[in-house]
Amino acid sequence: MLPSQSPFPCQWWGTSLGDVGLDDVRPDAGTYGRYEFGALPPLPFDMRGDFDWLTSAAEHQEPSIGEEARAENAQSLVQLCKESAALHIKLPDAFIRFMGSPELQKKIRSNTDCFLNLCPALVRSPIGDGYLVRFLADSQGCIFWYLYLPADGTDHAVVSSSEFYGTAAEQWEDEPSTSTEIVYNAEDFETFICRFWLENEIWFAGWSKQPMPDAGRQYIESYKRGGQ
Repeated sequence: MLPSQSPFPCQWWGTSLGDVGLDDVRPDAGTYGRYEFGALPPLPFDMRGDFDWLTSAAEHQEPSIGEEARAENAQSLVQLCKESAALHIKLPDAFIRFMGSPELQKKIRSNTDCFLNLCPALVRSPIGDGYLVRFLADSQGCIFWYLYLPADGTDHAVVSSSEFYGTAAEQWEDEPSTSTEIVYNAEDFETFICRFWLENEIWFAGWSKQPMPDAGRQYIESYKRGGQ
């Protein structure tokens, strides 16, 4: 889904990248900041849905985003596929591929300890004519990331919110939130995962002086040039 087609405001909810010289465009805004979507540089990979850019990426000692709830996510994926089929809503092929692949998941780490947290059902979005599927959660519940699937099944996007959208069995708060603040983050699932992976690799390189992938240097220079 293109940004111009989104029923949500377009922003990137991420962490500061000041340690790699991007203070102007990615200043420290606390744990997470909402940064200008239009200033994001293009990704230095082709997005084909096969995650070819990730298969050769390095593994790390830090826990991956797939470790904390691996068994629960595997069960949720089976149920989610049944639910989506019953509603005649097609889940993106790249989404199914990634959520079903521990080998891909273990390549991705998070500087805020985010973890895959898959909802087993489609939840009606409070904005737009479509559904939300939660797939990623901040370790402290600050931010949640979702697939947004229009009801006509024609496209998808990745959105995020500080609000939790899930099934009744997953709710933990006594009173449901009345907020409907949701922001558009990426035009498709693979694009989101790639940017999330790359920015975390850049952050770890800047913070703890770990090796940076060549794509990270390209990304930084493009950001400095205003996305060119």
